[in-house]
Amino acid sequence: MRDRWRTVLSWARSAAKVWPGSVRLLICALGLWITALADPGPWALLAAPFLVSLGFLCLRRHHHLGVLLIVFACLFTIQTTMLGAGRGTEEVTDVEGIVVGHSQPGPSGWSRLTVLTSGGFTEVLSPSAPPEGSHVTMRTEALDDIRISSNDATILRTPNRLWTWRGDLRMQLRHDSLASGHNGGALLPGLVVGDTEPQDARMEDDMRVVSLTHISAVSGSNVTIVSLGAGLLAGLCGAGPRTRVGIGVLTCMGYVFVVGFEPSAIRAAGMAIAVALVFLRGGGISPVAVMSSTVCVLLTVVPVLATSVGFVLSVVSTAAIMFVVPIILRRLSLRLSMVPAIVLSALIVPLVAQLACTPVLVAIDPRIGLWSVAANALAAPAVLPATVLGFLSLVCGGLGLVGVPGLLWCAQLPAWLGSLCAWWIVAVARICAGLPGAALDWPEPPWGTLAALGLLIVLGAGSWLLVRRKLWGVPVVVLCICLTALIIVVGRTKPPAHDWLVMICDVGQGSATLINLGEGRGLVIDTGKDPKPVDVCLDEGGIEEFDLVISHFDADHSAGYAGTTWSRTLHRLWVSTNVSEGEETHSIVEDTGAEVVPTARGRTFDAGGAQIEVLWPPARETAGAEETTGTEETEGTEVRNEDSLVLRVEQKGLSYLVPGDIGEDEQFIVAQNLEPVDVLIAPHHGSSDLSEDFFTAAGARLGAISVGENSYGHPTPRAQRAFGPVPVLRTDLCGTIAVYANAQYSTGRSCGGDGQ
Repeated sequence: MRDRWRTVLSWARSAAKVWPGSVRLLICALGLWITALADPGPWALLAAPFLVSLGFLCLRRHHHLGVLLIVFACLFTIQTTMLGAGRGTEEVTDVEGIVVGHSQPGPSGWSRLTVLTSGGFTEVLSPSAPPEGSHVTMRTEALDDIRISSNDATILRTPNRLWTWRGDLRMQLRHDSLASGHNGGALLPGLVVGDTEPQDARMEDDMRVVSLTHISAVSGSNVTIVSLGAGLLAGLCGAGPRTRVGIGVLTCMGYVFVVGFEPSAIRAAGMAIAVALVFLRGGGISPVAVMSSTVCVLLTVVPVLATSVGFVLSVVSTAAIMFVVPIILRRLSLRLSMVPAIVLSALIVPLVAQLACTPVLVAIDPRIGLWSVAANALAAPAVLPATVLGFLSLVCGGLGLVGVPGLLWCAQLPAWLGSLCAWWIVAVARICAGLPGAALDWPEPPWGTLAALGLLIVLGAGSWLLVRRKLWGVPVVVLCICLTALIIVVGRTKPPAHDWLVMICDVGQGSATLINLGEGRGLVIDTGKDPKPVDVCLDEGGIEEFDLVISHFDADHSAGYAGTTWSRTLHRLWVSTNVSEGEETHSIVEDTGAEVVPTARGRTFDAGGAQIEVLWPPARETAGAEETTGTEETEGTEVRNEDSLVLRVEQKGLSYLVPGDIGEDEQFIVAQNLEPVDVLIAPHHGSSDLSEDFFTAAGARLGAISVGENSYGHPTPRAQRAFGPVPVLRTDLCGTIAVYANAQYSTGRSCGGDGQ
């Protein structure tokens, strides 16, 4: 024991001599500063000094491990400290500052504002988005790691000329890009300045499926291209290292001003400046030190990045590329000397980055794609020219807006060429996203994340053995592949059999029901809130041509309609007579060209062998906006649950009821003349606003509840009890539910046969 302590003390004395006195003093000061400011809890206060001490002990014999422990301890402490400071007080306080960035409004219509205050950047969730550059004041309270304001911001001062010029410049680039007339024009503004509004839902989903979302908006690679390009151009003009770095950093700051100061843009700028310092300075600087310093500064300036998934992905991918890629390239260059280095880099860089990010990605979306690496490799050659051409169009447009003659016209050509490069990226994403295996199911977190991390470690060990010419690497890699395939096969969603009659789709907290009319034709009743889930459900059912029924225009029943039209033909749109002339109906008609068919209680029709009877609602003589009793506010439009279409369907001996969101009063009225059915879908996702008489009159042999994660308590125990002693299946537990003749059913996931 004494010998061990002597060894430990010897290591400590040796570690104290590793770094110069100034560096040791700086580390001590940093540690004291962190300790004084931090209040992250007893565990963190004890863990951080322990990790730092352990790191110093490892510096002599295991230098890299020691540095890693010290850096990790510092980052962990800074993260917990600054995150706590960024959340601010729990009390209601006023936030006053300049709006320097905002996200696109989400499905709820709320936007995430980045406000520059006297204390730094603050993230505020707001019901409206004031013009960027506005000086505002907002009454806010704490919400997780950001703040929220229930009321619109009060504008104290409108944007000045510089901010107005910036807004005009972004709109000019969008106009010039969209003039190309293809999907590349919608992608280019997002790629160059983060303007993602022109991108439609299908493009966003395709890019997400094949892990190209870092291209659909400004990322570190885009900012790096711009800042490095400016620095290298200065170098060609004879500038020295410091001048090159200065020009690169200034260009980066100006570019971020145009893009916006959202956390993602600041993160991208930080990574770009780190790369510029390493490459433009011309040596004499440690990449590890630059990267670690950049991470510390970013977490200090923008504390909300501590919980940003994008920030984690940036750090993980950058670290993997920095440490792993050079080792693999050196080994492969010796083995494959005939293959150009640029080709090896194009294959290895996206592969390593994708693998390193996989444990984080499956925690966000528990799916993995077989074609993500291929998509990144194919799209990568187009990113550089698209960014450069888009930036050139931006410069020409900016100078043209301040009065330089002819440059507004000159900005159109690079925008058109850049859109052409962006079109290739969109095409690659669309093709790869449509291939089999583009989105394979993976277990939900945390087990899915742990499984991905474990498999990545096994794969890394096998690859290292192969690089070291050890034959044991082959069975290790094969084992990793077999385990991955086993997890995918065991956890995959089960497709329905070909003879299904009706499917209750798993679309989250929403409703979407498919009726099989045979030969690729179907009737779609509601679509859910997001386009992708209903698109997946239609693919599983093999539907290529269809009519669409919208029970009512709540977002969770109608907002995902765009997903039904992806690579399919929509013929007719069935809606209630009471809303057939509404704005929402006209909007869908304009987007799809469908024929509108108004319907009301008492109408019956035959749809490809399925007899459909409309049980509700009755037609109103007037459907004026003044009738607002019992309305809900959804995305700025008044909708009425009591106007939901209620359909009774009989098909090949199977009867079922699709009741929309009708409440207790409407259910009681419908129950008076309701014939029993085999399958009943719960009204309003299992809400407690129900009539037991309705469930009794239906007399269903099988119950289904279309529901997802929600804060309403759906489905309520009362709704589940109302079905009586019959199986009740829930889409949040069972996945998509397919029903066959004689009320037989199958589910996408195993849920024990009874969703209750």
